[in-house]
Amino acid sequence: MSTKRRKVVSRVILLGILFILLATPFVIAFCNFDVKIDKEALDKAVAEGKLPASIYEGTQVVCFYSLVCPHCHKNAVWLEKTRRLLHFKNVPLTVVFGEPSEPRVPQEFFDATGLEYNRMQYLEVPVFLEIVDNAWPKVLVLRNGRIFHKFTQRN
Repeated sequence: MSTKRRKVVSRVILLGILFILLATPFVIAFCNFDVKIDKEALDKAVAEGKLPASIYEGTQVVCFYSLVCPHCHKNAVWLEKTRRLLHFKNVPLTVVFGEPSEPRVPQEFFDATGLEYNRMQYLEVPVFLEIVDNAWPKVLVLRNGRIFHKFTQRN
């Protein structure tokens, strides 16, 4: 093999490796592995009016965050960047916080993360924890009441 051809092959291999390294986080972020959501608890919260029934209409993004969780802040920043990058800012986004034990200002969360949302609300802590299986942040993409994607900060 000629030297010129080796250089071309080397560059193609390096570009392939670089592409894989850069693409992997985006691919992993949309995988549904190891993200537990109690769908029955979610359905019950909607049926009892604790969450709006409109989250089951069409395509919706629903985030379960804590106001003081650093992982929730990172996830919200990542989600907003992803929404811009993938051009899905037109999909309605609802942010659900577990009720804080002491007064907090949610606008500080949104100012710090830059997350743009359509609706924000608090949910009683026991219901919140049951839905998210005691681990947050969790983000759901719902389509007509079915979980289409679910992800968290870890993936």
